[in-house]
Amino acid sequence: MQLLLLEDDRELASTLASGLERSGYAVAHAETCPAALDRVARTRFDVAVLDLMVPGGGGYRVLDLLRARNPGLPVLILTARDSVSDRVEGLERGADDYLVKPFAFVELAARLSALLRRPAVRVEVLRAGPLEIDPLHRRALAGSEVLNLTPKEFELLLCLASRSGEVMTRKELLEVVWNYRFDPGTNVVDVHVTRLRRKLEGAGAGGLIRTVRGMGYALSA
Repeated sequence: MQLLLLEDDRELASTLASGLERSGYAVAHAETCPAALDRVARTRFDVAVLDLMVPGGGGYRVLDLLRARNPGLPVLILTARDSVSDRVEGLERGADDYLVKPFAFVELAARLSALLRRPAVRVEVLRAGPLEIDPLHRRALAGSEVLNLTPKEFELLLCLASRSGEVMTRKELLEVVWNYRFDPGTNVVDVHVTRLRRKLEGAGAGGLIRTVRGMGYALSA
C-alpha cells in the first residue's frame, strides 16, 4: 500500500513513517511541496497524508494534482489549522478527512483504515434529465455544456444523482459529501445546494434539485 506523507517536521515525519510502515504502508516522505509533486508524478499512490503548511506552495497544490491523476484516491489532511472554517475549506477543496495536530497515532491509523474501506469510486455515467455525470473523470454536463463545479459541488451533485428521486437529509449529505460526523455549526449544505442550483440554471438545467421541507433535498429522476 503506497502512502504519500507530506510533512516538513522531520521528527514528526520520522515517527509517523515508522508507525505507518509497521502498519503495512510503504511510505514515501516529502518535506516540501515541489518534492511531493515530483513523487506524485512518478508514483501512483493508494492514499495520502498531507500537511498544509509546508515550504514551496503548500499541501493544496499536491491535493489538486492527486485529484487530477486519481479522483478516488483517499486523502487525509494533517495540520495545525484547527478552526471550523479551516476544516470546511479542506473538505471543500477535495480532502476526504481532516485531522488536527496534536493527535494520537492510533486515531490517524484508524482514520486511514476507514478511508481505505470505502467503496471504490463508481465509474458508470449517471443521467438525470439533461444531466450527464461522469464520476471517473469528475465531469458533469448539461446537454453539451460542461459545468464548472468545485470538488464539493460535483460530489454533492453525484451524491444526489446516485440516489435520484430519493430524499437525502442534510445529515446524510454532511456524512457522505463532507465526511462530517458532527454538526459543523454552519449551513454548508444549503449554501452548496444554492450554488449548484445557480450553475444548473445557468446551463439550462434548472429545477432538478427540489427541497423537501423539514427533510432535505432530492434530484428529480
